Amino acid sequence: MGNLEEKISAIKERRAHLEACRAELQASGEDQISLTDPDARALPSSNRIGVGYNIQIAVDTKHKLIAEQQVHNSVSDLGLLTETANAARANLGVDHIDVVADRGYYKIEDIEDCEAAGVTRYVSKPLRGSSVKNGFFTKEQFHYDADADNLMCPGGRKLEPKYKSKIRDNDAMTYVNRKACKSCDLRVRCTNAAFQKVARYANEAILDRMAERLTARPEVMDQRRESVARVRNGWGKGTFSRAVLKMSGASSV
Repeated sequence: MGNLEEKISAIKERRAHLEACRAELQASGEDQISLTDPDARALPSSNRIGVGYNIQIAVDTKHKLIAEQQVHNSVSDLGLLTETANAARANLGVDHIDVVADRGYYKIEDIEDCEAAGVTRYVSKPLRGSSVKNGFFTKEQFHYDADADNLMCPGGRKLEPKYKSKIRDNDAMTYVNRKACKSCDLRVRCTNAAFQKVARYANEAILDRMAERLTARPEVMDQRRESVARVRNGWGKGTFSRAVLKMSGASSV
């Protein structure tokens, strides 16, 4: 009987502890807290979850040196590009830098901030979304005509601006052509809805320019991978998420 009472008591203590942790989490305003290191976070890395930190590293490819390093507890790299790039530019003492980063940094708000700060970005677009999942035509296959303000679909039909919308507080326009979709033989490869709708940011020209730069210089992503491998070999294995930005700068005038 005494052993049972001890087990019940231990369960009650454990429950009280977990309830206190939940109250602490709610009061913190965060989506997670660490019980061993208040600043650490659970981070995905190499098909596993580890508790640690998100390290941002900017590498100057000309001199093969680390130009900037920062430690964050953000579980994602989204929103960290501008801060890291600006710090690296200041450390290099240049007016302008080119930045190459992986898909984890693809966020239009951050890319727009980089452009305003004089940072030329090369960030690949993530392969995600319902179109990719279902094997439909991707948004990139709908070509935008800035002069006419319409989209040309893979079937050669024009989608016209129909209504304004919001995407994460960003102004956007949705383009449609119900009549063309209704009689289109390619609709089964485009959408499972009655007609296709393609949303475009009001400032999406920033992403278009970046995509054109990547098409013109595909080798920059290989150079970034080399920089990542060099840094990882130097640091070895650890409980950190390491994000490496490749950078090259132009001298100040």
